[in-house]
Order: sequence, then structure tokens, then C-alpha cells
Amino acid sequence: MIKTVIKSELKNMSRDRLYIFFFFYPFIIGLIGYFLIPYLRNQVGPENIVPEIVAMLLILMTGYIFGALTAFTLLDDRDDSVLMSLKITPISVKAYVAMKLVISFIFGFIATLAIILSTGFLPNSTFLTIMLISIVGALQAPGVALIINAFAKNKVEGFVMMKMSALILAIPVIAFFVQSWQEVFLVFAPGFWSARMIQMELISSIEVNFTLIVYFILGVIYNILFVSLFMWIYSKKNNI
Repeated sequence: MIKTVIKSELKNMSRDRLYIFFFFYPFIIGLIGYFLIPYLRNQVGPENIVPEIVAMLLILMTGYIFGALTAFTLLDDRDDSVLMSLKITPISVKAYVAMKLVISFIFGFIATLAIILSTGFLPNSTFLTIMLISIVGALQAPGVALIINAFAKNKVEGFVMMKMSALILAIPVIAFFVQSWQEVFLVFAPGFWSARMIQMELISSIEVNFTLIVYFILGVIYNILFVSLFMWIYSKKNNI
């Protein structure tokens, strides 16, 4: 089943220019960031956190993009009645959707890991830390895919929802300026947890409530609950 779904995903990506663009977009981000971050650091000085904010956003956008890509493939499946057809096959619709979400996480994880390692966005981080950040960052992908599909009926509405859900990326920026116990007002954003981990690596003086490992564990738990909630909403809306 996994091989079949992966082949289907790759086929969808290869036949539509939009999907091809989305697929290569994270690598374009990485290339831009490779030159942009050092330039910003030279221009604004060590006391300015603008380069750190930009680096964090570029890392978080990778998982988000693969979530958007998966969202549009699911919208295609709905328009082409693929989900309806699966109801008369041995493969359940939920299992099919769950597999696509897992694939979006895997792609997001690999891309995030590759971008961080190749660009040097986190120059002082260990490989284990980068792995943990990549895992939590990639967990955004299934959540974004389900948010878009839970409320969009077609690709046009999907684009609108994608733009609205992109506001989630603004919340981690606020986290740079909201520290200590006040971060409780930001934890509802799936990207907050990986953002806080990135901030801890970029700014040693940042005031936090937990260790990096605790933020990782909380981030995994929260994102799983977040995906489960929107999977339930998506299933109810589509009767699957």
C-alpha cells in the first residue's frame, strides 16, 4: 500500500506544474537563505535578531509547503472521486488519507533536515538537535494539509485557506519577543514548538520555561493531538 501511495504522489507531482513548483520550493528557499542569512548578519550586526527570525521562518516554511502540497493532492482526489472509489476497495479511505499525511511528514522531515544541514542556519547545533527540530517542524505538514481540506471544497477555496493558514507562521515570530510564562498564549500554533527550539539554538540568552528535550516532547504530543482533531473534522465533513 505504501509503495502504491508513494507512486501516486510522485505521479501527481510530475503531471502538474503547480506540484512541481511546490516540490522544489523548499530547495529554492534553502538556496536563497544560504546567501541571504550571512548577508543580513553582516548588514545589521550581531545584536540584531532579524537574521535569526528569517532563518527560523525559512526552516518552518519547509514543512508548511509539503503540507500545502499534500492538501492539494487530497483536493484532487476529492474532485476525481478517488476517495469515493476507495469505499468499495479493501483499502479504507482513512488509511489512504493517513498514508498521504505520513508521506507529507517524511518529505517535510527530509527536506527540513537537508536545508538546515546544507545552509548552516543552525551552525552551533548538534546533529541530534537538528534531527529533533526537523521532526517537530515536519509535523506541521499533516496539520496544514488537514486544515485546508477540512474547510475547502475545491482548489480555489484551498488557496484561500492556504493563505489564511500561513498566518500560523507569524506566531513563532512573536515568540521571539514573548518569553517566560507568557508563551502559554502562543502554544496553540503547531509551529511554535519547533520555533522555540530553533530560537534556543540561535539565541543563548533567550528566557525559556523548559529544556529543548521537553519542548520536543510537548511539540510532538501537541501536533499529534492537533492532527487527530482535524482528521476527525475532515472525516466528518467527507463522511469517511
